Amino acid sequence: MPNQTTTRPPTAVRGDGSNGVVQRRVVTAFLVLLAVLLAAASARGPIAAAIGVGLAGFVAALAVLGRERMAMLAMIAAFATAPMYKGLAPSENTPVTPTDLVFGLAVVLLLPTIIGRPVRLPLGYVIGVLIILTVGTLSTVFSPSPVISALQFVQWLVVLVGLVGLLAIWAPGWRTVDVLLWSYVAGHTLSVAYSPIGGSIAGRSIGLTHHPNAFGEAGVMAFAACMYLWRRSEQVWYRAVVAACAAAALLSVVTSGSRAAAAVIAGLVVMVPFVERSAVKGFVLALGLAIGIVALPLILQSSSDESALSRLAGTGDALVADQARLNAQNFGIDMFFQHPIVGNGFAQAIYVHNVVLGVASSIGLIGLLGYLMVLFVMARPIIGNHPNRRLAYLAWAFIAITPTVPALEDRTLWVPLAPVILLAMNMRHERDVGWDAVPDDVADAVDDTPAPRPATTATETPR
Repeated sequence: MPNQTTTRPPTAVRGDGSNGVVQRRVVTAFLVLLAVLLAAASARGPIAAAIGVGLAGFVAALAVLGRERMAMLAMIAAFATAPMYKGLAPSENTPVTPTDLVFGLAVVLLLPTIIGRPVRLPLGYVIGVLIILTVGTLSTVFSPSPVISALQFVQWLVVLVGLVGLLAIWAPGWRTVDVLLWSYVAGHTLSVAYSPIGGSIAGRSIGLTHHPNAFGEAGVMAFAACMYLWRRSEQVWYRAVVAACAAAALLSVVTSGSRAAAAVIAGLVVMVPFVERSAVKGFVLALGLAIGIVALPLILQSSSDESALSRLAGTGDALVADQARLNAQNFGIDMFFQHPIVGNGFAQAIYVHNVVLGVASSIGLIGLLGYLMVLFVMARPIIGNHPNRRLAYLAWAFIAITPTVPALEDRTLWVPLAPVILLAMNMRHERDVGWDAVPDDVADAVDDTPAPRPATTATETPR
């Protein structure tokens, strides 16, 4: 019997209606064009040649790994560089940093995935952002320096709406969230490892950042991320790694000399018994605090004058810093009372050196109300029953540290905060399925997709 097997003609149309030969010709033409461009770039000098080689490498990686994997790698790079985003830029005043560039690349690569995808943001977040947009636009238009105010406002919106919105629409799974936060922690741990050889400012470590306070702020957010990551696995080796990274974050806070960062770390630790709802952990924490109070004089005596603990006791340049902060605070209060309802615009917000007061002086009480609504949406899930509610530690760390931060758009703080929107989006799903009946160690088995889903019916079983 003759063989009835037929082979597919090389010019056959694929199932999606495309022609393989046409696609190969398009790819070949593109590669030839790329080769011509690289040859032209190499002839214009070493910098242009390096850019051309980098572009060629990106195209090759895109062809091998695919668009979605490259987008994920770009997001990982953005989270890893966020702890020291200004330290990696040519200057701390550079408006666009390497972190911004890789985030922009991630957005471009994710566009085919997120365009048209529905998203249900928390109502409180949406209302808060609309208030900020409305009042911020009005205050900028009537600001004495509308152009500068507009530029500062746009930079804030990039993180407040753009970054948070990107995570909300993309809606990655919880394991992807873990990878992104691990990238942030790894980036900061690298910065801590570099700090002994990276120099210091007035005896205070800076790591790969541009300022000791930025080093301390990154340590706070990395520590909060470790508090979430600790419960993501019970394996001994995993928790040993998390503990080591948390210790590195704590070391960065102490050596940075940031008193605010040290106080926030203490506050996060105090929250543990309430979040875990454990009397035993509360007793252990109280015992540890008692031992720490007794040992504090010895610790202060052995610490350098520039450490966070010593500066809390008023040594080093603490008094000078206190006076500078007081002057900035008075400046912000004076600005606020000039236009307390809708604010003065964003042109001078950075000089207030306090994000909350900076928001109030820029967009007044109405805009501040919108900002507080956004923060409430992010912080609220920690008192719920969601298995991953500890992700909201990052929101509480953000809220606690920002009154000492000058820049509204600080990527060191906003990048690790952004994934918390996924937890806030799940609050409705929490009410639908009842997370209080779900053990913490099976969170992934229950729900690996942070994006909210419709309520389950009687014939459906939650994943």
